Amino acid sequence: MGSAWERMLRDREHASRLRRRQFLRLAAAAGLTVVGGSVLAACGQGGATPTAAPAGGQTPAAGATPPAAGDLKVPGYDNPNKWKGKTLVFAGFGGAMQDAQRKAVLEPFARLTGATIVEDTTDIGKLKAMVDAGAVEWTVAQQGTFEGRVLGMQGYLEPIDYALVDKANFFEDVAGEFDVAVIYWSLILAYRTDKFGNNPPQGWKDFWDVQNFPGPRAMDKVDGPVGNLEFALMADGVPKEQVYQVLRTADGVERAFKKMDEIKPHVTVWWEAGAQPAQLLTDGEVDMANAWNGRIDAAQRQGAPIAIQWNQGLLRTDSFIVPKGVKEKELAMDFINFATRPEVQAELSKYIPYSPTNAKAFDLLPDDLKARLPSAPAQKEKQLLADAAFWLENLDRLTERFNDWLTK
Repeated sequence: MGSAWERMLRDREHASRLRRRQFLRLAAAAGLTVVGGSVLAACGQGGATPTAAPAGGQTPAAGATPPAAGDLKVPGYDNPNKWKGKTLVFAGFGGAMQDAQRKAVLEPFARLTGATIVEDTTDIGKLKAMVDAGAVEWTVAQQGTFEGRVLGMQGYLEPIDYALVDKANFFEDVAGEFDVAVIYWSLILAYRTDKFGNNPPQGWKDFWDVQNFPGPRAMDKVDGPVGNLEFALMADGVPKEQVYQVLRTADGVERAFKKMDEIKPHVTVWWEAGAQPAQLLTDGEVDMANAWNGRIDAAQRQGAPIAIQWNQGLLRTDSFIVPKGVKEKELAMDFINFATRPEVQAELSKYIPYSPTNAKAFDLLPDDLKARLPSAPAQKEKQLLADAAFWLENLDRLTERFNDWLTK
């Protein structure tokens, strides 16, 4: 495994914690609940805590009304003694994300199956150390899908048992060998409505068009070449369906970097944390940016004059993974199956603007909420699904090339 992947695992672990922590602040200002225990976990100060004793409640996202506590029903989960006496340790990202999971996923699973659930904070280094020592404490953990697939290739994860995890209604590339994607998020084009409200940018061609769409830009440095090269090719006229076909060629890579040369003088900030582009747009320091959709959603609900252009966004996922040597493997698989049921995924989206990976979940959501979720059919068809296989093969060399390009 190349050095770029090792760096990525470290950097993305840090970035994931940071982006959830910063989203926590934005979400609080937008009316989402933040609770004491989860704040500590997001800051890396919390230990394992029982789900049965959460520190507070969670406010549903605007336009959504979750059922009262204890009302959620999930077909196939009607035996409250199924996992009685068993403990499931869930390691999540903490913050607003884990608060939402507690209400929509963890507490219902405990109620419907009798399992005792203990919460911890996910950490790639800790997962590796537990597996290496043969002392695995976690049952299920959450990580970015790219990171999960690297960990699987490195031998740190159990294969997913699809005899126990029903993948019938999953979207494309959700069911990995060692991971199951559980939420979608998108790297999208965001812009100020007071600057471009009458003539909004329609995609990356307009982002690159500084004559007709003047103003400073911000672009993503966190993911290096991931996203930026895809956007450059689409700006250069490559249809989204052909982006990875082109990027797999030497000429395609040269074409992408040549197009990046054009926009580079107009990028005033290469952002390194997910809250930055939303704040830069809100403050008027930039007029356009590529950004994580959840951050822009939170800022919009605070009243910021910014909007999302879903067209040509890069659709990404986070996944649930099971550490190699887990004590309760069947319990882990049953929990992942539960978490990806339409009823459960729809419930989660009502608490936080992340998007289901089970297509059937959208039948259970109101239209105003679907309009804010990246994998809803109306948004999904406009976007490019990130090709994990391509980046697993090419991240090393393209990260080195991107870093060299950025410093010139």
